[in-house]
Amino acid sequence: MNRPSLLWTLLGANTTLAIGYLGARGFHLQRAHLINNALPGPGPIGPRRPFKTLTFVEGTTLTPSSDPSAIIQSQTFPVSTINRLEDTAQSWYDAGYVNVRKRYSHGLSLLANYTFAKTLTNAPDFRSPMDESAIPQDNSNLTAEKGPGCDVRHRFALSSVFDIPAYRASTWTRVLTQNWHFSTIYQVQSGMPLTISVFGDTANAGTVLGENPIRANVTGEPVFGPGTRTPEMWFNPAAFATPAAFTFGNAGRNSVYGPPMQTLDVALARTFLLTERVSLQFRGEAFNALNKVNLGTPNRFVNTPQFGTITMAMTPGREV
Repeated sequence: MNRPSLLWTLLGANTTLAIGYLGARGFHLQRAHLINNALPGPGPIGPRRPFKTLTFVEGTTLTPSSDPSAIIQSQTFPVSTINRLEDTAQSWYDAGYVNVRKRYSHGLSLLANYTFAKTLTNAPDFRSPMDESAIPQDNSNLTAEKGPGCDVRHRFALSSVFDIPAYRASTWTRVLTQNWHFSTIYQVQSGMPLTISVFGDTANAGTVLGENPIRANVTGEPVFGPGTRTPEMWFNPAAFATPAAFTFGNAGRNSVYGPPMQTLDVALARTFLLTERVSLQFRGEAFNALNKVNLGTPNRFVNTPQFGTITMAMTPGREV
């Protein structure tokens, strides 16, 4: 469900300013729900699971897949993890934006947009999770999963094309300087959220292979203090701690934001008119022309030595 609101203002013959609001709500979204997880506690997980076995409905015909001569002795079998896909999740998106558009005139076209937005969901996107687990921490308390989703609070983008005027002092200068075009795309945005987690099932409640849903505990120390926001220490590691064994953590889902991103791509092109219908273009491009180092996601596992550090870049360096 969308709730758009828009205000247009004409700034000139070819330039418009748009100020708007966009709200969207998502209902009946899919989520992973591990309905056979145990409560946190010591000892083997199997005896503490709600369902120890599953039985096929009476009259179900089972056909062995590997050996047709195999004999199925029972329609009841032991079970461990049960991942039930439900359509019970929701999402909330609210954004205000400012858009400036200049249609091509006097050799220049331009489009600039700034968006201030907030995105919330009450379940991780298990099909393409960001920097979080794809399953809940506590399957008996799904309300605790509400938090930022793919949340980019601030984003500014600008694209423009400029036809460089020819220098017409003489025939030769006109031939050399005409039909040159300069274009640019500039993007800058705030960081993406991540969940501070524990590596491993320290709650001993059951999980899915490859997932680490247990979250850290919040200590009360400032997350971003002096000396943070660097590759060596993006956030304060002392702000989080590993929860005690057989307990869940109290850190919020996606409660810490990673590094921002900034890129500038430029292109310089010359068009040669060969015939009335045929032209040839010479083009040079530079991606990430400022050679900006956009840091990647910090290590988010509180019980690992690299916790809080960043060891990779989000985008490649300058490419020409």
